[in-house]
Amino acid sequence: MADVRVAVAVMSGKGGVGKSVVAVNLAVALAQRGLRVALFDADLQGPSVPKMLGLRGQPLRIDTEGRLHPIPGPAGLVVQSMDFFLQGEEPLEWEGPAGEGAPLRSAMEAAALADLLGRTEWGALDVLVIDLPPGADRLPELAAWLPRKLCALAVSIPTEVAMLAVERSLRRAHAARVPLVGLVENCASALCAACGAEGPLYREASAEPLARAHGLEVVARLPFDPALARAADSGTLYLESAGRASPAGRAFAALAERVATLQDAALEADSW
Repeated sequence: MADVRVAVAVMSGKGGVGKSVVAVNLAVALAQRGLRVALFDADLQGPSVPKMLGLRGQPLRIDTEGRLHPIPGPAGLVVQSMDFFLQGEEPLEWEGPAGEGAPLRSAMEAAALADLLGRTEWGALDVLVIDLPPGADRLPELAAWLPRKLCALAVSIPTEVAMLAVERSLRRAHAARVPLVGLVENCASALCAACGAEGPLYREASAEPLARAHGLEVVARLPFDPALARAADSGTLYLESAGRASPAGRAFAALAERVATLQDAALEADSW
């Protein structure tokens, strides 16, 4: 990890807000800028990054010294995920047949995550993008094993329920003294599948008050684009051809520029 310039943890606190889609497309947009980028899927229970990048079924890469090597992916990315260790749709089993491991589940998950992150030979990287699982506690769990130059990016959708979960994650990031890049509002609008026009999807709540309350900016507003969902399901890159010039594609490119130009002084701050 010493050769990683910056690690960006994409977090939410709540599932179903498009966090993995943001992590994948941010990593692709950074790689398209010519940066050395790795993507770490930190969701042990529901890893989805390999599916989104068309990498499911890739064989594990382990050298003679027992070190793991990430899987080469599209756009020059390298990827590590628990999905590469699982057989087909096999879930992780922590408890055992009689539930004897249940009291130790949290410790076993933490050890597995540390092992997967720490035993992987990442090499020299400009950016390590981390797709965190849902839960406000996930960032503090991971922070101890990451380089000091760690920052976080929060993802939400415009509903009060989602904002409540995200606010808890923001507070945990503050307590862990992890600087925040800003807030991404997913599903901020919608693109028509027929004509490509952008219009309202739903707007139960705005991310602006939450961002202002925590001294942050809304750094990206992503429309819901059916083509983005299709790309994730098919394991193809959205940020190629027409997707790159779409409203969502332009938003990802601007977000990547913001991450790529983070200054060391901001990354070394005690908090945001």
